[in-house]
Amino acid sequence: MKIIKTYWTVLKESFAKFSADDMLSRSAALSYYTIFSLPPMLLIILQIATQFYGEVRIKEALFGEIGKLVGREGSMQLMNTINKLDIFAPTWWATIIGIGAVVFTSTTVFVTMQDALNKIFEVRASGQTKGFGILKMLRDRAISFALLISIAFILMVSLALDALISSFGKYIESTIGDISLVMLVLTSILLPLAIITLLFALLFKFLPDAKLAWKDTWVGAFITAILFSLGKYLIGFYIGNSSTANLYDAAGSILVIMIWAYYASAIFLFGATFTYVRAKNLTGNVKPEDYAVRVKNVEVKMEKGADVVAVTTD
Repeated sequence: MKIIKTYWTVLKESFAKFSADDMLSRSAALSYYTIFSLPPMLLIILQIATQFYGEVRIKEALFGEIGKLVGREGSMQLMNTINKLDIFAPTWWATIIGIGAVVFTSTTVFVTMQDALNKIFEVRASGQTKGFGILKMLRDRAISFALLISIAFILMVSLALDALISSFGKYIESTIGDISLVMLVLTSILLPLAIITLLFALLFKFLPDAKLAWKDTWVGAFITAILFSLGKYLIGFYIGNSSTANLYDAAGSILVIMIWAYYASAIFLFGATFTYVRAKNLTGNVKPEDYAVRVKNVEVKMEKGADVVAVTTD
């Protein structure tokens, strides 16, 4: 009973903080950057993953999952956009510029995500040394690119696990009979949930300029993954039963992707808010990184007049 009361308090505080931090506006900004970052981001993931796994299998798995989220037209639109991206130019310097542009564009969404997470975790980078800003920017881009590589690796692992589970299931089925229900649970529920939890854990742990204990990270990532999985079906149901795509003709598929990105971003940022509030209330293990400071917005009434001014304190 006590744990239910505790989590109910955390949930109420999370909703209050989510609203106070204006995270719906942040979700809109994140979805906007996602539209521009998604094609080059998928291109990098494909370039890495296809070095170790069959290109056809990778594309079928990746765009098949995207199709489940935003529909077949949205998935095909993304595939066509990626096919038109050509980073390998006739000259070496043009190729380097092309690769640099793709990396920069693909990591922008992670930098935007980091800014939102810093707002939630109430921290801000505040280096005093000369050139800190440039070093911080390079560090953030490097972390973002590392996360892209991690996503590609997770994709390959998930495909390998899917194949392994399928082969193991066929072997077990041939020896003890029908286990279709067990296979359905493993491949359709548990495996995707584990992958999403791992992705959220990486984002919560390495993106914000804050120190979060791994225990708090995993709990928050798991809860966020559950919310995301439930929201995924609700968003898909809404998109599938709305006439949004038909209303905007050629731009409909892009709009559907943006709508999905908006709601998915809102779920992700609420999960991050819940993770922060839970960690702060239950363990207190949320601290700024060594190069960062804690930020708190307080309202201070001016001595003259009744105006209220928001003051940021470190």
